[in-house]
Amino acid sequence: MVTRIILVLVVLTGVASAQAPQITIGIYAPSVSFDTAQARLAYVQGLAKAIEQNTGIPTKGDAYASMAALKKANPDYAIVEAQCYATNAGWQLLANAKIDGGTTRTWALYSSAGDNMQALKGKKLAYMATGCNDDGFIDNAMLESEVDKSFWGGKAGETGGITAAVAAVSSYKTAQAVFAPTSAAKGLTKVFDTGSVANPAFVEVNSKMSAETTNKVASAVVGYGGSGAIQGWARGARDVYQALAGRMQPVRKTGVFAPAEAARLDAKDVLIDPPTLREAMFVAVRHHFVRAPNARLE
Repeated sequence: MVTRIILVLVVLTGVASAQAPQITIGIYAPSVSFDTAQARLAYVQGLAKAIEQNTGIPTKGDAYASMAALKKANPDYAIVEAQCYATNAGWQLLANAKIDGGTTRTWALYSSAGDNMQALKGKKLAYMATGCNDDGFIDNAMLESEVDKSFWGGKAGETGGITAAVAAVSSYKTAQAVFAPTSAAKGLTKVFDTGSVANPAFVEVNSKMSAETTNKVASAVVGYGGSGAIQGWARGARDVYQALAGRMQPVRKTGVFAPAEAARLDAKDVLIDPPTLREAMFVAVRHHFVRAPNARLE
């Protein structure tokens, strides 16, 4: 009897160990304009609750102030900024965030000092500091490798997300230009659009999670509705992040030469000498004879 009880306990222990005792969900998405830090935490906690209901596993949500902090905490799953996923593409993608009706947003360069690039020469640029190849994002993805690094009078990385970067230009006046999604830069002058950028990604960070659990988590995320900062989720599509990763690489441009126009020859021009063409050493025959004065020919 005692042996049977021990066997049952061993089996139950094995079942429990096969299932994660708790799932942790993290969020680091500074381009998403939550009203407050509390609103950001409330969002990930609400998503964690939906995941718990779908998996049956206790789930908690945490918000992080930096990508380094998220990596150190090592959650099982996370919402991460697009440029951070583009530089950590080994994580399994489960879903793409929907913001402003799509999985990508148009970004632009905004200014408080003028409506053209020449007006910004020597001025300071504020940017959303993520620690995920920020220089590549600014110089290559946003400026297509066409602006020299010495153009700006300085760069100010804002760790408070896109809201803080925009405020540095619009409110605090510590910088004169900023790259931001078009819906996040109210009150500033648009200089030019810089293209579409993917929204944050929902990824599996812990590769040891079972496929069954990950599938249930993905299903819960895609089915999670919402309003405000993140309006919903679409099934994972890597192409938008791969495109961003490519754009973050430097582009070395070379001059383009026009193709030479093909020369066309008429066969007659080759076979027939033109009437005006003479041999360079040609001398008329009459020049070989000289008639002496008063000379008679016998």
